[in-house]
Amino acid sequence: MARVRAERDDLRTQTQLMARIIQVLEIENHRLKERTLTLERQLADLAGVLDLTRRRRP
Repeated sequence: MARVRAERDDLRTQTQLMARIIQVLEIENHRLKERTLTLERQLADLAGVLDLTRRRRP
């Protein structure tokens, strides 16, 4: 029984660690997407290309 409890505790700890890793990766992914969008807009501005994603519909 002690072995099963120890294994359960180890699995719980691993699960919590993986959940935290996923949270950190989600935050990093969001930041990278924002940065990529910013860079794409800057590049389009430098190239003189109209960014149609920023156009508003009437």
